[in-house]
Amino acid sequence: MSQCVKNSITSKDVARLAGVSQATVSRVFSRRGYVREGTVQKVLEAARELGYQPPAASKELGHQNTNLIAVVSLNFSNPFYQTLLVRLSEMVSSMGKQLLFVESPYEQDLDDILYKVLQYNVDAVIVLSAALSPRMSDKFLRVKVPLVLFNCQYDSRYFFSVCSDNVDAGSMVADYLVAKGYDSFGFISGKPSRQTSVFRHKGFADTLARHGFDKIAFASGDYSYNSGAKALMQMYRQGKLPRAIFCANDLMAFGAMDAARYKLGLRIPQDIAFVGFDSLEQAQWSSYQLTSVAQPVNEMVAYTQNYLQRKFAGQETSGGYVLLKTKMIERSSA
Repeated sequence: MSQCVKNSITSKDVARLAGVSQATVSRVFSRRGYVREGTVQKVLEAARELGYQPPAASKELGHQNTNLIAVVSLNFSNPFYQTLLVRLSEMVSSMGKQLLFVESPYEQDLDDILYKVLQYNVDAVIVLSAALSPRMSDKFLRVKVPLVLFNCQYDSRYFFSVCSDNVDAGSMVADYLVAKGYDSFGFISGKPSRQTSVFRHKGFADTLARHGFDKIAFASGDYSYNSGAKALMQMYRQGKLPRAIFCANDLMAFGAMDAARYKLGLRIPQDIAFVGFDSLEQAQWSSYQLTSVAQPVNEMVAYTQNYLQRKFAGQETSGGYVLLKTKMIERSSA
């Protein structure tokens, strides 16, 4: 038997492993007819384990493009991503394609989400602020679907990523606060698993150390408003409330600012100062006037579009990553 035949995986193999009929496998991948959710999951798991790709979805078999570009987000409650989705939707439309948006609040579901997205025969996938597991990296290499990791620094010659230079941004915030005369500092992080927050903290802490400030109050949030308020109160209860706090995003800064004002009776910026990240529209509101780091979203989208257009044109395009400079938008919170 030839090596080609030996390694060929068919729907019969998937049906056998999943314990269902071949017709059921066909219905799952064609999305024609009703199949119970539990059965769908068994079929998809069997297909993933075997490395099966349905012929209709196979890039190698030269199927027609669907003109769909999928955008996958794990944190859509953050207004930054809502704004970003509008920009990406405009980009997709300008390319003559349609956007398929998929969202999940659970980071551990990313592999399953991406696997299901590929069943739609999408022309490309854009993942927001999340890295790729080795298993899904192998999967994308096999199906040859262009992939962009947006707002994530991912070094691969096969996939493209575009991101703000978060280390440099953290360093910029540290220099700014020291220049303003502050002498004690804190950082409210996002989820420890998120690369962006880790890099912002690194740039902030390393630069403060160069200025002679080795101790930084630290508390973790999850990028939400409530977690910012809780982090601020945690610093207060531990007796570590600093004079200036850098928050890994604006939403946590809003929560921390409100906790400082309404729970502790502190004045901003006279008693305590805040710097956020993303420069959301709400940062301009009179109730916040939050000094914040703005990401170069338009430039990030332009790099994404350029990469995808070259891939769609069949040009030899390597992956790698692009890091872009941020800028400080100064308001009255610091």
